This record gives sequence, structure tokens and C-alpha cells, in this order.
Amino acid sequence: MDDFAYENLGVCYWNGTLGPFNVGIVGTGSMLRVMLDIIYNEAFREFLPEMCLSAISDTNPNEPLPEDCETCPIYPTYREMLDAHPEINLVVEITGDRGITTALRRELPDTVALIDHRELIFLCGLHDMAVVKGHYMTSLDHQRSLIQSIIDEIREDIFLLDKSGNIQDLNRTVWQRAGLPRKELLGRPCYEAARLRDGSTFCSQLDPVCPFHKTLLSGRKEEAMVTRVNGSGLLQYYRLYAYPIFDMRGQMSHIMVMHRDITERTQREKYKQQQDKFAIIGEISTYLAHEIRNPLYAVGGFANALLRSPKLDAQEREKVQIIVEETQRLDKLLTNMLNFVRPTPGPGSAVDLVAVCRDVAELMDVGYGRQGYSIAIRAADHLPAVQGDADSLKQCLVNITKNSIEAMPDGGEIVIALSMGDGDVIVRITDSGTGMSETELDRAFNPFYSTKAGGNGLGLPLIKKIIEESGGSVTLASRPGQGTTVTLHLQPAVDVEQPARLESDDI
Repeated sequence: MDDFAYENLGVCYWNGTLGPFNVGIVGTGSMLRVMLDIIYNEAFREFLPEMCLSAISDTNPNEPLPEDCETCPIYPTYREMLDAHPEINLVVEITGDRGITTALRRELPDTVALIDHRELIFLCGLHDMAVVKGHYMTSLDHQRSLIQSIIDEIREDIFLLDKSGNIQDLNRTVWQRAGLPRKELLGRPCYEAARLRDGSTFCSQLDPVCPFHKTLLSGRKEEAMVTRVNGSGLLQYYRLYAYPIFDMRGQMSHIMVMHRDITERTQREKYKQQQDKFAIIGEISTYLAHEIRNPLYAVGGFANALLRSPKLDAQEREKVQIIVEETQRLDKLLTNMLNFVRPTPGPGSAVDLVAVCRDVAELMDVGYGRQGYSIAIRAADHLPAVQGDADSLKQCLVNITKNSIEAMPDGGEIVIALSMGDGDVIVRITDSGTGMSETELDRAFNPFYSTKAGGNGLGLPLIKKIIEESGGSVTLASRPGQGTTVTLHLQPAVDVEQPARLESDDI
């Protein structure tokens, strides 16, 4: 090759020009196929200026020409080729004949560059490297597509973040739930794309609890569990993971963050823990019933007898009255504990749930109707009866309604809505009270946890126990200041025809 000129742009110019090069090839053979590939393959434009084949000369009549140059002008000698094609500014000699090479160097004008068969070795090496690169790029594209497909199919939310917390990449689950194209989310802070399962916002800023910050400092994998309340007021549990990504120099360049919804698993674990607690409470309650209740009855009986005595002055009567009230309170606590651990009635029979709800509304109206509270029953048409015990279901609805009333000290409306959904009869009891915080939602079904003064914390756990033992389920949705909704999922009663009793003549 005659010379190279490099300009400030860092682009290589042959003979001080970008081309395109009009090429005249002198000779044939295997090297011709390499040159044709270099000229016509777009992959080489990354390495070489644009080339155009003008003509071929000095061919070997015993060697067939490749199909790519069958329409190309062919001349017996390079001199005839150059005379017929003055536009040629690059001659490539592949004959291997030193005499032709020497003649070309002597006869070519300064405006025509020459690459002889010895210098062509470098182009052949470049050709081989480009071919190998093409194979690698094809394989890399295939692997990239495969990995992207796998990541897109993962249900967890995956973010690739830079060290400032901005999105460099994410999986399909994230951008589809965010409702924005993937490209529009790139470069944005991660919290602008993160969503809960229902599409509501996961966080409004970089959460200090997020393990992203710990990984940024430690350079190690970190994780954390967080709770969120979705748009419907339901409590969700998430496990967050952060993984450091290192570059070739071993420096942390990115952090991968993954959000995993563990709500269902956490609820199962809590249910198992509650069952263990129930077993312990059952043993304690049995012990208390035998060891405390009898002396408690004696204390209460004597206190009531003293209270009827005319010999007590006002101060003594007040003290005895306290003893009576405290024994009654302890007895009520023991009764609640025993009711809590006592097995609930079996599946029971078919219960008209609409009628039970109306009875509850009528009962509560007697006690609270004049205090500014109202209960509305909204039932869908043709609801089936449910499987269960009428008294137990009534007890559950009364307790839930009382909770709603206590959450609305200034009065208000409680709505009991009944409908069908996914094969279950659904009862939603909704109030407009003070609502519950994430911590209160998390612990609402824990035995002995109560936010009410004097409460024993067995109301909601008992409701959950009764409903689940009848084959149903309970969910709680709430937001501070926005009220609470308790949802009961109950199984419809099935009308199973009993087999006819066989008479003696049928045997």
C-alpha cells in the first residue's frame, strides 16, 4: 500500500481521500474471491472505505470466475483495463508475478494506488478477522436475545441501575406494568418505573430501606423486606434484592435490583404461626379455666354478697364494687379465650347470608341507630346460600360491624355488600372510619394485639378462625383516614341429593 494519511477525526484515508475506490483487479484465483467479499460485503465498511469493482484483467482462462464478477468487464492485460477505465484509482495485483508487480509500480500514475500480492496478505487477515467477528456477533446477538427472553419471562421486577439509581435496563414485566415503552423509562430514576401488582406506585423516591443503598456502600449482595399498601388498601409484602455488577477492572459499575412479591408466601407463614399460637393458647386457656375460674367464682360470689351487706359504708362499697367488676372482666377474658380455642361448629348447613346480614343490621340499628350510625345492605340478585353455621356467621358480622362503629366516633354509614366472584359468595363490610396503618394491617389478625383501650385482641383472629374453618377466607383492606373494608369469601352451599333408603323388599 502506497501510503496512509491520518486526520484529526481519527479516520484512515487512503492517499488522503475517503474514496470511494474504483478498483481494478489484476489476476484471478482464490485471492479474487477474498477481494470480492471485501468489496461487496457491508461488514467491511466498518474497517475500509467504500469500494466499487470496475474491471478485471490478466485472468487465467482455466479458472472459472466467481458469479459475483460474471458481468464485470474483463481485459487481457492491465494496460487495456486502465485505458478503458480511467476512473480506476486503486489497482490490486493478485497474480503473484513479480514482473507484473514491477511494471505496475513503474507505469501507474500517482493518482492510482497499488496493492500487490504481498501487501494483500494484510487484507486477507483483515478479511478473516471480519468473518470471525461476524460469527461472534451473530452468536452474541443470539445469546443476548435468549438472555433477554429469559429475563422478560421472569415474573419478578428486574432493574439494571447505574450508581445514581437511574435505569439502564429493565425487563418486560416492569415496563408493561408501568404502561410506558421501555425506551421512555431508560435514564429515569427507578422509582418512576416501579409499580405494585395492581399498577399503583411502589415508592415516590429512592427508599432508604431499599438494599440498593447498602450494596452501593458494601459492594455485596443485600436484601430487605418491605410492606406496601396497594390501590385497594390491601397490604402487600415484598422482598427486595440488590446485586453488584462489576466491570473488567473489578470496579462496581451497575447494581441490579429485583422486587419479589412474597405476599402469598408470607400469609401462609403467618397462618402457620397463628396455628402454633392457637395451640399454645388452647393449652393456656384450659389451664386457666381449671386453675383460675373456680377461685374466681368464689371471689366474685363473696364480693357480691358483701356488696349486698347493709353494714358497708360508701368507701368500702366502692372497693367491693371494683372487686366485682374486675372478677367479671377476668371471667369475660377467660370466656373469650375459651371461645377462641374451642372448635367451631362443622361445615354446618345452608345459610341464607342475606337474611343473616339483615338481622345484623336490624340488631345494630337498635343499639346505634339513634347515635348517628346507619347500615346499608346491598345484595346482588339470586345469591346462593353459603355453607356454615348461622350463629357463628352472625357473630362474625356483629363483631366486624362493632369495629366499624368504633372506628367512626362521629357516626356514619356502614355498607354490607354481597356478590358472587370466582365461585364464592363475597361479603364486603366497608366503613369510612379512621382506617389502619401498615403496621396495624400487618398485625391485625395476631391474637391479643389490639389498638383499642381495654380490647383483648381476639375479635379479628376469632373471625378469621371461624371463616377459615368453614372453608372461606378473610382479607383486610385499609388506609389511614380512608376507612376499612373487611372482605369475607364464603363457599356456596351445595345441594347434594342423599341416596334413597333401601326398603327390605329391595334387598
